[in-house]
Amino acid sequence: MCVSQNISIMTKLTRFLLPKKRMQAVPHNNASLGQAILPASLGGHCAPSLRKRLQTFRENKRLRFCSAIFGEPGVLSVLFGIFTLTQCDFASLSAADFTKATRVLITQGHVKPEPVAFVAPFGETQPANEIGEQFIGVVRQDLCSCGLFIASNPSSFVQDAKTLAVNEPRMQDWRLIKSRFLMCGSAQQEGRGVKLNIRVYDVNRGFKILAFSVVVFKETLRTAAHMAADQIYTRLTGESGMFNTQIAYVETVPPFTKNRKRITHFRKLKIVDQDGANDRELTDGSNLVMTPRFSPDGKTIAYLAFKEEGQGKQKRPVAHVYLLDVATKRQRALLTSEHFDAISRANGGGHVSMTYAPRFSPDGHSVCFSLIVSGKSAIYSMNIVDGRIRRLTNHMAIDTSPAYSPDGRSIVFTSDRSGREKIYIMNADGTNVRRVTQGDGKYSQPVYSPRGDFIAFAKQVGNQFFIGVIRPNGTEERLIVQGYLAEDPSWSPNGRYIVFIWQDRPGRAQTICKVDLTGFFMQKMNTAHEAKDCSWSPLFK
Repeated sequence: MCVSQNISIMTKLTRFLLPKKRMQAVPHNNASLGQAILPASLGGHCAPSLRKRLQTFRENKRLRFCSAIFGEPGVLSVLFGIFTLTQCDFASLSAADFTKATRVLITQGHVKPEPVAFVAPFGETQPANEIGEQFIGVVRQDLCSCGLFIASNPSSFVQDAKTLAVNEPRMQDWRLIKSRFLMCGSAQQEGRGVKLNIRVYDVNRGFKILAFSVVVFKETLRTAAHMAADQIYTRLTGESGMFNTQIAYVETVPPFTKNRKRITHFRKLKIVDQDGANDRELTDGSNLVMTPRFSPDGKTIAYLAFKEEGQGKQKRPVAHVYLLDVATKRQRALLTSEHFDAISRANGGGHVSMTYAPRFSPDGHSVCFSLIVSGKSAIYSMNIVDGRIRRLTNHMAIDTSPAYSPDGRSIVFTSDRSGREKIYIMNADGTNVRRVTQGDGKYSQPVYSPRGDFIAFAKQVGNQFFIGVIRPNGTEERLIVQGYLAEDPSWSPNGRYIVFIWQDRPGRAQTICKVDLTGFFMQKMNTAHEAKDCSWSPLFK
């Protein structure tokens, strides 16, 4: 029997229906979410239990699950939404139908965010109330920006903030407006700051799941709210947070001559909070800059800068990797003239023309990068503590865009050694090179997930660009974003979201976008000018 009606569930359905049986997954493509084969080894004695489960499922109409891809669940049992069953009456199937293989075609997924009632902490003074309102506003924006939660309409609230500050909530009032979670509390003036006592409730279960206090000052309000949002997100989902983070990017400002003709692009290295606030400059725009990359502690950024060298007619811009201290804005070249001389001698006197595409190692002690000598691009690593340099690839092809694995044992990179740009992995010492991608098109800018379970990449097929993910062993390639331009993916600290540069059509500005690992949720970040080359920082605690 073939069941091919629209079924908005994932292959986890079979674990609900058949907890003691295994299923065989059929690799899916991008046109559908996939297929699953239910085992044919069901005996007649299993039919009553199975039919009971099917009947329960048909009556409930909804199945909450947490896919293995998202790790262990927290209070929120389905991390990326609720998938709804439609147009399929499993309970009508007979026992005989399950004595042979049954094919389930999964064609559609529906992500439904959980409603959260955000009630500002109430205080007896106006300043305390203002701090409470601003604090809850940042937390609300953070949690609703991940695609898992949606704010309940405040006009539907039955209990007010003053009542909730001193009393336990009446759960039936919040169930009435279909809020899944409730956040409330009290605010008290404490010196220059305000002490906020925050409580979070699971309305469905009817009890408190989180309580904490934080002293907030005006100058640190947003940071405190981001940290609180991380704490709440972790409690509700079982995943680490990502809100107290920053994004480094390159701002493109096109200056004009007096007759309004565009002459060039001067780019500034900037940094901004993940929600788009606190945008600030790190470089003055006097030099062209590209590809900023955070160190593991978030205190240093490695990037490419074009700086003029030489005198008179020999003066020309030269591109090399620089390290910038985020706090002081001081910068220094990654390689010195002594390094260039040593590399030149090791390559038969060849000219070192460019260093680019830097990435830090997980311990922050080394940087891998690409280096061009006499027109050949190879991958090198440098220990920034003692200054030692090591060549990792030695091939006639162009090897570039290296990135360390989370454990530091492997490096993923792109190379055209097979004729077109593909993704490869090698050991951190350059040995054991193996190819990862086998598909059509050009692959570029690979980067490991912080968990090491996926590699994100940019891909070009014809005139279309994509952001995709693939397992390090080359399986489960999925394209999750398509656009006129989509490039430069960078993972969130918890490995569940990717920021990238996106352009939907010619002539439109390039913007920073965020997408979740499923590809269902995508959100743009507002910046003052066009953005290029973004990088997500680690989580600040």
